[in-house]
Amino acid sequence: MTSPKSETIMLKKQHVQLNDSSESEMEDTDGFFQIVPLLPGKGSSPDTGKAGMFVIALYIVGEMTGSGILGVPQALAYAGYSGIALMLLCVAVASYTGLTLSRNWMHVRDQYPRCAKPYQCIGYSAFGKPGEISVQVCATVTLVGGCCAYVLIAAQSLSRFLFVEFEVESVGYRSCVVIMALVFLIVLIFGAGGDSMLVPVMATLLSIVFTVLIIWGIVQTGKPKNYSPYKVSAKSWFLSFGKFLFAFGGHSAFPNFQKEMKKPRNFPGSILMAFTIKLSLYIPVGVMGMLFFGELVKPNILNNIDPQFRVLNACILLLVAVQAIMSATILGNPVAEMVEDAVGAPLKKLFNWKRLAVRLGFVALTVVICEAIPRFDLIMALIGGTTINTAVFILPSLFHIKLAKKDAWIYFKYTLDVLSVTFGVVAGFVCTFASISHIVEELSKSSLPAFS
Repeated sequence: MTSPKSETIMLKKQHVQLNDSSESEMEDTDGFFQIVPLLPGKGSSPDTGKAGMFVIALYIVGEMTGSGILGVPQALAYAGYSGIALMLLCVAVASYTGLTLSRNWMHVRDQYPRCAKPYQCIGYSAFGKPGEISVQVCATVTLVGGCCAYVLIAAQSLSRFLFVEFEVESVGYRSCVVIMALVFLIVLIFGAGGDSMLVPVMATLLSIVFTVLIIWGIVQTGKPKNYSPYKVSAKSWFLSFGKFLFAFGGHSAFPNFQKEMKKPRNFPGSILMAFTIKLSLYIPVGVMGMLFFGELVKPNILNNIDPQFRVLNACILLLVAVQAIMSATILGNPVAEMVEDAVGAPLKKLFNWKRLAVRLGFVALTVVICEAIPRFDLIMALIGGTTINTAVFILPSLFHIKLAKKDAWIYFKYTLDVLSVTFGVVAGFVCTFASISHIVEELSKSSLPAFS
């Protein structure tokens, strides 16, 4: 029989071995981004995927970029040239919080070696049930709102394609919402899967292609004779702020992406690579739209391209519609899987009635929201100022303050975290107020056309 003292020594040895093995997996240089687990594991190594750094960067780009490309021109016009600095500020803060979120997951992943919801696990480790619930609410609203924005984009693209190519006006915007929602349902049932890389990779490639075509279309259309710069106001500036927050959001899915990496400690490289690609797409199309159309720039830049360029319009609209459905699938699948897990639907059965009912109900909810708020730019501004702002700028820094390892950099880290939280609270308040007042103003009008 072993004594309590010897048992204590054996437990200490096991603790050291677990920490040694974890540190060897997360080998990194000492310093600001040192990655060290806070707690020992539960006796099994954490799950790791097979994806590389570049593939995960494509996942991040494909998640929110399509809607950003179409809405950034008006967002820049709303803010004027200061919008470029505002965009860079959002990128800088979002990059930092993405890095802290990555460190948060590396801190706690040994506690949850088979975790299906890593961001929620981070919240629970930091603040218990309230932290988990906060993440769950922000992630769900963000993903549902993003799905609605993409279904609206697809519906608006289809409506404009029918009008430009065939001069069909009988198929209105609301009918197109239902049509594209049915397409979304089919893809969500048959094409959604965590192991498939086709959807995110194709979404990114299509975003790059139609960005080039949009810029070409802007140049071909030319500057209108009645051009004048947008008269920037405080309200328009904060509306553009919310749209930028949406364009560089997506943090709700970052821990899921990191969990799928072969080397999770390389996730910061994926973030920086993805944001570089996003900036290379947003800035050219945004600046061109602002310089060519000024106060005439539309919420959807596609509506500014001259309809007489029928082939160019057809290519852009079809590419945008396909990309939007793919991005909606990326965002909608995690929500559907969460509900399926709650109702006990088997994950492996494609035609299980619970699975089909959940996905049908989710798409029906999307249609209701799209019919109620039929402008994707309004959803972008509202979601950007509320849940995306919270999930991107506030929660990662709060969790980092709680979970960060005490080292020589700790007070510098705390300072950056406090600044990030302050930035998020102020930005969230003013952007939400501006977006809600704008939505009320727009909905009070007699009509709200899809391409206004």
